[in-house]
Amino acid sequence: MKKKLGYLAAMTVTLCFNVQAQLNPAQPLSSAPPYILFEEWAQPVAPFQMFPHVYYVGTRNLSSVLLSTPEGLILIDAALDASAPTIRAHIEALGFDIKDLRYILNSHARLDQAGGIARLKAWSGAKVVASAANARQLALGGKHDFALGDALSFPPVKADIIVGDGDSITLGGLTLTALMTPGHLPGATSWLATLRQGEKNYRLVYADSLATPDYYLIDNKNYPDLVQDIRGSFARLAKQQADIFIANKGTRFDLENKMARLRAGDLDAFVDSQGLQRYVRESQKAFEAQLQKQQKEM
Repeated sequence: MKKKLGYLAAMTVTLCFNVQAQLNPAQPLSSAPPYILFEEWAQPVAPFQMFPHVYYVGTRNLSSVLLSTPEGLILIDAALDASAPTIRAHIEALGFDIKDLRYILNSHARLDQAGGIARLKAWSGAKVVASAANARQLALGGKHDFALGDALSFPPVKADIIVGDGDSITLGGLTLTALMTPGHLPGATSWLATLRQGEKNYRLVYADSLATPDYYLIDNKNYPDLVQDIRGSFARLAKQQADIFIANKGTRFDLENKMARLRAGDLDAFVDSQGLQRYVRESQKAFEAQLQKQQKEM
């Protein structure tokens, strides 16, 4: 990974995010989901091992995934601010020490994926890893969101390492690589890793959201490249081969059913070579229908 570039970029983002995050007053904003929906998604579930060295420490529908290495821990996403104590308790219930958390990776900077990052960073001393666009939103605590404005803010937090497409972090022999998948937000990031189990490699893909909920898709003045970006993200994720597919919402990778299979003794419940492609197809179908509807209404 280009560590020096990453740290320099983090400093640059801190200095100039206010300028870059201004919204166009002529652009209507989308309706924000009610907070009670996020509270429903944040209902607790017991932590568990999904695959050797991969653990689910999130909530009923807000993913937070822990990866263990001989040199420490990596966390992807952190649900709501109110979920942070739960995630910490889950990490410790699995026998790990929060102080061994070295990196917190973000998929996108909204309250349901990034809300808990500030507290988990403070408790652990971990470095926060994010794309440049996500880093700006993290520093703003989710305010000036291109679609939602200031409707769903969360505790601001500084990103320590900025990643671009193909950049990676490595800890204890495990490498996670950033795949830029913009559209849901300009900085949306999916994460890729290869896990070794016995004599076989397993490709893990943690896919970010491909949803455009209630977005103004046509000539969006706050995000002119939205349609081009999301279509590009469909194509990029469709090219990925995933043995283990995880998404930032549990419903997107059939978390509940896979948990039931795991409890019934299926140790390969989260090995799903078709899940990513199914997720992309369903997301793209919903997007194109939404776009067509808006085009007809013009």
